[in-house]
Amino acid sequence: MKKTHLIFHVDPYGTAGKAERKPRKYYFLSPSIKASLNFILGRYAPEKNEFLGPLAENLVASSFFKMKERGILNGILYPADPGSVDFLLSRADGEIIPVEVGVGRKSKGQLKKAIKRYKSNYGILVSKRSQIIEKEGNVIQIPLTTFSFI
Repeated sequence: MKKTHLIFHVDPYGTAGKAERKPRKYYFLSPSIKASLNFILGRYAPEKNEFLGPLAENLVASSFFKMKERGILNGILYPADPGSVDFLLSRADGEIIPVEVGVGRKSKGQLKKAIKRYKSNYGILVSKRSQIIEKEGNVIQIPLTTFSFI
């Protein structure tokens, strides 16, 4: 299935030992496939929002994967440490850009810790927290609906 690009994986970021112990995370190239499967399996009901978070994460991951395939990004990783951000984007110059994704009103605390930890110039928050793209300090906030057009 991976060769058909229905799914793709994201590797863990960290020391060799940590990364070795963590599994790869798999995502669908199209979030609608995941939504359809969840609906068929009875795990998704339109009136419930509990599965929108994983679907939003899948949407962002698939967009980043497409950017990586086009050479815009060098790599997509996820932190091996629990309780951190959802993704770490690797640029060609070696800079790491932390990304947090959420459906609810996400806090910027996790993202700010990751920016400091990875010595990043900025981080990206994709959520419903804001209705417009805005930059507050070193955090760029992008509304989920706006991001979905990328």
